Amino acid sequence: MKVDKKFLKETVRELLSQSSKEESALLDTSTKLDILSRLYRENKTFRNIVLNPKLPFEEKEKVLERIKEILHLNDSVYSILKKIVALNKVNILKEIGTEFKFEVEKFFATLKGEIIAAHPIDDDLLSKIRQTVEAKLGKKVEFNVKEDPSLIAGAVIRAGSYVIDTSVKSYLKKLEQQLSRF
Repeated sequence: MKVDKKFLKETVRELLSQSSKEESALLDTSTKLDILSRLYRENKTFRNIVLNPKLPFEEKEKVLERIKEILHLNDSVYSILKKIVALNKVNILKEIGTEFKFEVEKFFATLKGEIIAAHPIDDDLLSKIRQTVEAKLGKKVEFNVKEDPSLIAGAVIRAGSYVIDTSVKSYLKKLEQQLSRF
């Protein structure tokens, strides 16, 4: 069954408008939506219950109430979940977590970034890199830090389309290309 993208976007916007705009609350909502997405994708029993057209909504609602208790869903997420099931648009659960994160990032103008460094980066250096990149881009950036000893020294910093490559590995490749021209 194909996901109704228009309904997905409308639902996420509705949920975002009902949610507290505090970052911690939005992160909690995002986590709950990811869990619901995983539940829909991986739990055949749950999928069979919510997709069964012969099962009355009242019976489905009992299952949803139990899920609300177990996952400690807030009222906004629970009401959206009930609406999705009532309208038989449950397959949007596959993508709702990803779409919600995307909308939250747009709301906060946050970019996901990546730092690949040859050696471990301490918190002080990470903070300086973040401040520099955020000043350059005018947006908040959340970095995922990875270590890759093959870079020899330096780092590769990516945030959106912004890339800085200060690695020795990259420098040596460029040098090799220049020397091969002679």
